[in-house]
Amino acid sequence: MKNPVDVHLIEELSHLEYFIVKTPINASDFWKEWQEKFSRAYMSRIAVKKLLKNKRLAYEEAARYRSLLQTYEDVLMYLENLKNLALGLRGVFPTGHNVELDDEDIDLDF
Repeated sequence: MKNPVDVHLIEELSHLEYFIVKTPINASDFWKEWQEKFSRAYMSRIAVKKLLKNKRLAYEEAARYRSLLQTYEDVLMYLENLKNLALGLRGVFPTGHNVELDDEDIDLDF
C-alpha cells in the first residue's frame, strides 16, 4: 500500500502534467505549444488573483486559492526558464529589459 503522501504527490503531478511542454525545443511546433501553455497559466493566474481580490472567501478557500496562485507562479517560472533555454539554443539571449504587464491593472469581466 502506498503512503498517503505519495498518493497526493501523484495526484498533484497529474494536475500539473498539462503544463509540461512535450514538443522538443528544436521542433517547429515548440513555440505553438509553449504559447498555449504559457497563456493558460498566465490567464489562470489572473483569474485566481481576481477571485482573491473580489470575492469574500472562507479562510480555507482563500488559503487554497493562495496555494493555487503560487502553483501558477511556479508554472510560469518553469515556462520562462524553458523559453530562455530555447532562445539560448538559438543564440538569442535576453537582455534583462523584459517588459511585463502588471496583470493587477488588467480588468477582465468574467
